[in-house]
Amino acid sequence: MHKMLQKLAKNQRIASAYVFLGPPESEKGAAAAFLAESLACKKQDYINIAPDGASIKIEQIREVQDWVKYGPSASSHLLVVINEADKLTDQAAAAFLKTLEEPPAGVVFVLLVERQERLPATIYSRCQRIGFGDNTEKHGIGNTEYELICNNMALVAKRNVADRLLFSKELEKKKDKLEDTLYALAMYAKDEIKNIRIARVVLDAIKTLKRRANVKLTLDVMCLKLGEANG
Repeated sequence: MHKMLQKLAKNQRIASAYVFLGPPESEKGAAAAFLAESLACKKQDYINIAPDGASIKIEQIREVQDWVKYGPSASSHLLVVINEADKLTDQAAAAFLKTLEEPPAGVVFVLLVERQERLPATIYSRCQRIGFGDNTEKHGIGNTEYELICNNMALVAKRNVADRLLFSKELEKKKDKLEDTLYALAMYAKDEIKNIRIARVVLDAIKTLKRRANVKLTLDVMCLKLGEANG
């Protein structure tokens, strides 16, 4: 079973929403069931939905919203698993986004997704991402690359301005994977090195980039702030 899930369940550090990312033959579904078991979710607090035909329709999401609005009924958590979440219709995705923006207390959503680009970015960005499968990329980037950039960030935060700007230059080369890379850094800062200030600096940079700001300037500012956040 996925090590990150085991750690989350053991420490009871559960987020309100996750994307389980991986190919169809991966253990995404089994991992969701494992999470439900680890959280001791009783039957009435474990909801599992799948596409109705070719898509997940707004009526299905409204049923989920009615079910979860009061939170768990017999357990500490209510777990909602959405299979093939990338098949949400536009209307269903818009309705689900409202729930993600203000999640009911004690409710955890798990979205099973094969390809991240098929899920609306507004939903994807509000979920913690966990990768499955030998060929699956973690947080949208390769596992080796993930470990390298995270280790570099932790080191750079303790070094001088020149090193931080060099790190900014390396990040700029990511281009198509830049947003995924930054999300990976934010999750690493929050979950692994337990530095919420660094995580917020990175998340602020992501928000700035979403407004189509200058990439180089945004990354330079972010990397310079890493030193302040590490202090």
